[in-house]
Amino acid sequence: MDRVKAIIYELKKFSDLREDWVILVEGKRDVKALKKLGIENVVEMKGQNYHTIAEKLSESKKGVVLLMDFDEHGERIFQKLQKILPTYGLKTDTYFRERLKETGIKYIEELDRWILQT
Repeated sequence: MDRVKAIIYELKKFSDLREDWVILVEGKRDVKALKKLGIENVVEMKGQNYHTIAEKLSESKKGVVLLMDFDEHGERIFQKLQKILPTYGLKTDTYFRERLKETGIKYIEELDRWILQT
């Protein structure tokens, strides 16, 4: 639990300091969970085409923190975005996702419950 809190603290700090970066998640419940934890600058895929979202983000952002779920669907989205985003000049960050994956969390939308339970 403390590891999860530490990762969330780091993510919040990163988000606060890097306004030219965005945290990209799969859906609105993911956005809601992160906002409950005080993390802003979160964008949801909303079923948008990969190239459409990449183009939109590249207009105003320098980089993207990829924070997809750890299920099969989330892994596929993650893999595609890692390939597509750089072709639009966007840097990608996978550090936070890799660290969260190590904790056993499966869905980003559960983060607020994990944190607020303690």
